Amino acid sequence: MPQFPLVISFYTKNTLYQLEVQNLIASCEKFGVKADIDGIDSFGSWELNCAYKPFFIYQKLQEYKKPLIWLDADAVFAQKPSIIPAFEADFSLRINHELPADHPSKVNSGTLYINYTKPAILLLQAWIGQTKKHLLTKQPGVEFWDQISLRDALQDQQQTAKIAPLPLAYAKIFDHKQDLLDAPNPVIEHYQASRRLKSLITNKLDL
Repeated sequence: MPQFPLVISFYTKNTLYQLEVQNLIASCEKFGVKADIDGIDSFGSWELNCAYKPFFIYQKLQEYKKPLIWLDADAVFAQKPSIIPAFEADFSLRINHELPADHPSKVNSGTLYINYTKPAILLLQAWIGQTKKHLLTKQPGVEFWDQISLRDALQDQQQTAKIAPLPLAYAKIFDHKQDLLDAPNPVIEHYQASRRLKSLITNKLDL
């Protein structure tokens, strides 16, 4: 019987995210989901820590050489997950089809499925390249989200990966009104810790 993909994530050590991620770890243990969750040193800001995401995923894909599920540290499993058709693709994520192509929330990167295929590896490399580009050209006062560079990598005409839309039940935002209606029984919920913690990311805990 096929196993659910390995879950990967990271959190910034000695910040409040180190506490937040305990809910994810506990939910993985509760439902028997294998996970590799690392603590990293902060790069100095919430933006830079988020920008590390494609680099981290690429590193883990090269290490394990098998399909992976990325989850933000504020995610939890609400019930036992199962293998879904989206996992037959090279890459799967939530795509907000109702939003224009250039919208910063066109795609969500809180839950990502990454297959161990050449097209998926090339897509990760493109995401890394777009992240570097955005950080180098970022205007003062303009906030950068890693999902913006992922959006741009996905929309590149040279991109050949087979992309599958991820069911909302695998990427539900806990208090989003439409999500509450459309996914009343989620598998994975995101608690949007960045709303509470990103301005405090340089604040250390006495741990």
